[in-house]
Amino acid sequence: MEVSLYSAKGSNSSERVEWVLNFKGIHYDRIEVRSDELTTTYLDINPFGYVPALRVDGSVFSESMAIIEYLEERFPHPGLFGDNLNDKTHIRRVCEYVNSSIHSPQNRTVLRFMRPELDETSKRELRGDWIMSCLAKLSTSICCESGFAVGSSFSVADIFVASIYKKALQHGCARNDFYDNHLLNIRANDHVAASEPYA
Repeated sequence: MEVSLYSAKGSNSSERVEWVLNFKGIHYDRIEVRSDELTTTYLDINPFGYVPALRVDGSVFSESMAIIEYLEERFPHPGLFGDNLNDKTHIRRVCEYVNSSIHSPQNRTVLRFMRPELDETSKRELRGDWIMSCLAKLSTSICCESGFAVGSSFSVADIFVASIYKKALQHGCARNDFYDNHLLNIRANDHVAASEPYA
């Protein structure tokens, strides 16, 4: 089986997929996509012009959540979507909130279109503030049973939460005790820590 991950440095969505690949022990080749390629040659791979994309034996998949769902179904062990229907639903709820409500509005491409008047520094500040304001809302409904986002074991919800928090820190936001504790808890598991990209 040949697996290739098309990624770009700093891509939050790509980091999620890479973390899942690493955690599940799936061998893959990482292909760095330069920013100029996103609007040129890379469109032959993903016409949306975004990373990540995953090529598996000639089939190409895009959109991080769809890719992760595919990986979970094809490589179910170790599982990342919980053990029961309630946990599975809550895990998907967290992922959907991070993916749609937090990540998408602060995406560089979206801001470039919606707020072209902002300079890069202002965009970074706005992106970070948006992420942290949304994470404040999310904190009331995660890590209720343990230090993990949902339930009592590591899941894809932890990956989505940790990666978007790290993105806020990259934008210069102040550290947050709740989300620092979440990172410390999941990194206490050696397998989780070893599989985390850019750690």
